[in-house]
Amino acid sequence: MREMVGTPRIIKLLNKDVIEEIIKFNGPITKPEISKLTNLSLVTVNKTVEILVLEKKVKASGINPSTGGRRAQFFEINGELNYNIGLYYYKDVFIGAISNSIGEITYEEEFSVRVDSYDGVMEDIYHAIDSLIKRCETHNITAIGIGVPGVVQDGFITNVPNIASWEKINVASIIEDKYKITVLLENDINLATMGVYYSDYKEKLDSLVLIYLEQGIGSGIILNKELFKGATNYAGELSNIPVRSSITVDNKKTKYKGNFENKISFINDELVSDRCNNYDELKSILISTIIDGLLSIICILNPEIIIIIHDQLSEDDMNKMEKVIASTINEENTPQIVKINDLRKYGIQGVINMCIRETLPIYSLSSRKRG
Repeated sequence: MREMVGTPRIIKLLNKDVIEEIIKFNGPITKPEISKLTNLSLVTVNKTVEILVLEKKVKASGINPSTGGRRAQFFEINGELNYNIGLYYYKDVFIGAISNSIGEITYEEEFSVRVDSYDGVMEDIYHAIDSLIKRCETHNITAIGIGVPGVVQDGFITNVPNIASWEKINVASIIEDKYKITVLLENDINLATMGVYYSDYKEKLDSLVLIYLEQGIGSGIILNKELFKGATNYAGELSNIPVRSSITVDNKKTKYKGNFENKISFINDELVSDRCNNYDELKSILISTIIDGLLSIICILNPEIIIIIHDQLSEDDMNKMEKVIASTINEENTPQIVKINDLRKYGIQGVINMCIRETLPIYSLSSRKRG
C-alpha cells in the first residue's frame, strides 16, 4: 500500500480511485449509493464520476425506475477499456485466457508446452502470449498473470517440479522486459484456491484450505478472507507432513517409508498400475493416509472447509473422512470436506482475479509532509 501526503490534489486522486473501485465491485450503482458507501458528499461523487466517464473508465448503464422524484442514473465499469491475459500451467499445457477489466473471461485457448528445456518452454510461453495479445486487438493490456507449480517469491520460482529449467529464475522479470507489460507470477494451487474461494465461498466463509493430491501435492490457504502464504511464501507446502511410516498391502508391511507426498504418490501410481489387483485395499490406505495429513492441517489451521482434488476419490469418500476425523477431534472441530473436479476452471479464474486485485490503485492517506 502506498502512503500519500493529503494535499488537495492527492485527495482528489484518492477519491477517484476509491470511487472507481466501488463502482467496479458494486456496479451498476447510482451516485447516491456511492456517496453512502464512501461517506463522500454527493457533489464530490458527481464531479468524480463525471471525470471517470470522460476517461472512459466508467459508463452509464441504465436509469433507476421512477419513485416520484428524479430518476437516478446507474454507472458501471467500462469492462472493454482494459484487458488482462492469464496463463495457467496444468498437466503439461498452458490454459490461456483473456478477460475484460471486471474479470469476465472473453476468450480461452489451450497451448502445448515443452517443459524439457528452458528454450522450449520460453518459446512456447512467448507463442501463447503473442497469440493472446493478438486476440486483444486494440485493447490496452493491464497485466499478464501466470500460474505455475513451485514456490514463487518476487518473480523467482523454486521447488518447481514440472519445469526444472525455471528453478531460481526470475521468470516474471524476463517476460516483463520482453513485453513491457506488468507480469504477475503466483503458485498454481494458490491461484486455484483464490478461484474457488472468490467464485463460491467469499460471502459464506472466512477460511478455506484447498489440497491437490494428483501429480504431487500442493495446497492453498485462505485465512480471514485473504490468501495466506507465510513468511517466505512456503505456507501450504504439505509434502513433509508426517504420516504413518509404512503401509500394509496383502497383509504384508512394505519397505516403503516417507513423507506425505511420497506416500500419496506411491499409492497413486499403484492405483492406476496395470499390475494393481488390490484396488479396494489401496483405496482404503489412500483414504487413511489423507486423513493423517488432514488431521495435522485441521489442528494447526482449523479451517471451515477443506477442498480436495483427487480423481480416485468420491463424495462418499469425503463423508467417510469427515466421520473418522469427527471421531478423533469431535464433530464441532471437523470442517466440511468437499471434492471438486475442475481445477482448470478455478485456476484460470484465480489468475484473472490476481491481475485485477494486484493492479488496483490502493492508497493510504497521510497528513504528514515529507522532507
